[in-house]
Amino acid sequence: MKLFIFPTTRKVREFYEEKSRENGLIDKAMSVAEFFENAIFSPKIKASEYECLILMKRACEQSKNANKLFIPQEFFAFLKNNEYLFSFFKELVLSQKNILDLQKSDYYAQYDEHLSILDELFKNYIFALKEANLDDEISSCIEYEINGDFLSEFKELHFDLQGFLNAFEIDILNKCTKFTRLILHTHTSEFNLAHLKSLPFFENLSLKKYHSYSLNLNDKSILKEESLEKKNQKISVKKFEQRSLQAAFVYDSISNFMRLGLSPKEIVVITPDEDFCKLLRIFDKNNMLNFASGKSLDESLFYHKLKALYEACKMDFNFSDDEDYLNKSEDLNLQNCYLSCLELKNFKNFQRDFKQKIDFEYFASYILPLLEGENIELKNAVNEELLFIKKLLNSYKLSLKELMELFFERLKRIKLSDVSGGQVLVMGLLESRGLNFKGVIIVDFNDDFVPKREVTELFLNNEVRKRAGLFSYELRENLQRLYYENLIKNADEVAISYIENEQSTKSRFLQELNINEDESIDAKAFQRALRLNFTPSLIDLTPLKAPIKTYNFFEKPISFSELDCFIKHKRTYFYQYYKKIPAPRKLVKSDDDEKVEFGNTVHELLKDYYSEHTKFDYKLFLSLLKNANCSPLDKAKIKLLFKNFEALEREHFSQGFEIFACEKNFKEVKYKIKNEEILLRGRIDRVDKRGDELFLIDYKTGKIPEKSYQLAFYQALLNKECRAVFYDLTAMKIDEGENTKNLNDLNALFEELLGQKEIEFENEQENKYCPYELIYKKDLL
Repeated sequence: MKLFIFPTTRKVREFYEEKSRENGLIDKAMSVAEFFENAIFSPKIKASEYECLILMKRACEQSKNANKLFIPQEFFAFLKNNEYLFSFFKELVLSQKNILDLQKSDYYAQYDEHLSILDELFKNYIFALKEANLDDEISSCIEYEINGDFLSEFKELHFDLQGFLNAFEIDILNKCTKFTRLILHTHTSEFNLAHLKSLPFFENLSLKKYHSYSLNLNDKSILKEESLEKKNQKISVKKFEQRSLQAAFVYDSISNFMRLGLSPKEIVVITPDEDFCKLLRIFDKNNMLNFASGKSLDESLFYHKLKALYEACKMDFNFSDDEDYLNKSEDLNLQNCYLSCLELKNFKNFQRDFKQKIDFEYFASYILPLLEGENIELKNAVNEELLFIKKLLNSYKLSLKELMELFFERLKRIKLSDVSGGQVLVMGLLESRGLNFKGVIIVDFNDDFVPKREVTELFLNNEVRKRAGLFSYELRENLQRLYYENLIKNADEVAISYIENEQSTKSRFLQELNINEDESIDAKAFQRALRLNFTPSLIDLTPLKAPIKTYNFFEKPISFSELDCFIKHKRTYFYQYYKKIPAPRKLVKSDDDEKVEFGNTVHELLKDYYSEHTKFDYKLFLSLLKNANCSPLDKAKIKLLFKNFEALEREHFSQGFEIFACEKNFKEVKYKIKNEEILLRGRIDRVDKRGDELFLIDYKTGKIPEKSYQLAFYQALLNKECRAVFYDLTAMKIDEGENTKNLNDLNALFEELLGQKEIEFENEQENKYCPYELIYKKDLL
């Protein structure tokens, strides 16, 4: 019996379908991943993904310097950022290299400290696996044995090489030849010829460009050599300004291909970015498409119910489990509305136990009821994950919050079968390896997605990678060029689209693959094509009027940031503090975000320094700065800024002042306004003392505010007579601010607010940075 090894499971299915039609003796076939998994064995137990994550987290915690790699310590943040560690370590073992090899190749020691930390993490992780008698895809590449019994079952192995081979795979294939005959099938291109010639199998052979080869690896002889024919194909390339118009382009191209005589099963749509599939599904009214990746479980109602419980636990709001909440309540809360609509009634217990260590039965009691009404495939997938959770909780104690975060990360990767019934395949580039289609449609052919970047590129530059023997950036890109070239040159008809606007540009691969662009297109025709798929609905885009509410501003203790927001941007205040709607998550850090982070770092440094010292010493401060968790650029800026700080502080302390309090927190301060008492809260950066005299200081790393109530508010918090100033850490001087408001001004403002019963939440000045602007302006176009 022969064994045929193909790059994908889809190619394996195609092989069996062809053999069944021939009614011949069926040989065995499997994917490359399955073959390598069977070709080696380990006596240890295979670690689940949950266990790998837990052990990697512990390995990071055991390293004192892991924070220098900006590896998050908080559990959820770690889960979202762990991929680059696993990918980097996996690449190392597959290349049969270690950290020492990288350090030797880093001539200028650019990465020496980071590599040393990674080496410690790697050793910690491998040791943790051994201690638990577990094995994973990283450790199994270090210590393994060839499964001779498995290999000896087959008379011949036929390995279909569609890409590149790493050192681990080369080693396994060489060892396989001791047990059976191994035939390697591949073809050459300008993008893989150099790599193939570097393989030990081909070192004494003369390979020609654009030829197919069958090679006997046992004696390194060429069994078959053929020149590849070049097809007279038509390639259509179109650009769009809007990404959504590519959906119309896909359906238009399918129709054109079918008019030319191609059947739907002979057509494929390639999506370099899987997110585009969600857009295609929206417009697939006639069920033309079949999504090879399936549907993501995170699109299910079950997932959103679970997510609603989790997100609500992080919010501060008064939950109402009244079944008629939506009809009875005048002042609706967004989170409460969501929980009520989804009929999640056990929220109070869930919130109570959110940070408590739990057992499996407790966790399952929340999960299983949420599966009611879901299809059997989803239920089976979730139940399978629960089996891993049960096993995990036998060895590790986790809180409900940690377990939920771990569960979410796993659920998002689960794919459910696409049962739409379409015949035109939609798949990613890697899934198409080894497959041939007569009609090929590729969308998003932009530099953002083509070539696709690897997470392992975070650590090392290209020169270090090449010297160390790892795959270089050029080699990775050539691999992707090869896959695209294979798809395109084997097709009769090809249609490619890309986006060109201020944010996106076409991929350089277009030119490198010698593909010429069509002339301009009629974008309006594609817009009309998209509209034909929908029943139009009218949306009221009239901006919302400013709400007028009966509101007691002092119902709860207020902070200065709340007061300042209310004074300047009442609309922002209404959604943030009155409605308590979380601001949308930013995808990219703005300059303002970076300035805030920088200011927080400086505040934390000064707090830590003055908690240990009574006078300022620049050298001692620099030793503290050295271990600060911030970027090298921020450290350099702080080092430069604080050169003159010592002289300024020396002059200040020479006047008899001493540190009285740093970062003093006031949770609830009673403050009298005439005959009424209000509550204030906040944090004062620093208070100095000279005898009975108090000196209140607010550090500023940014612009000193004008006409601000801030200093007066802090004086009210302290509730004692004192002088209050800004400490300008950029100009290194004491600054009282231009036209700074005093306590009398603040008291007058408080009196005015106490007298207001109804408040119109209208901005007194435009807030171009308001995160809620989309809600009230309805600026959606």
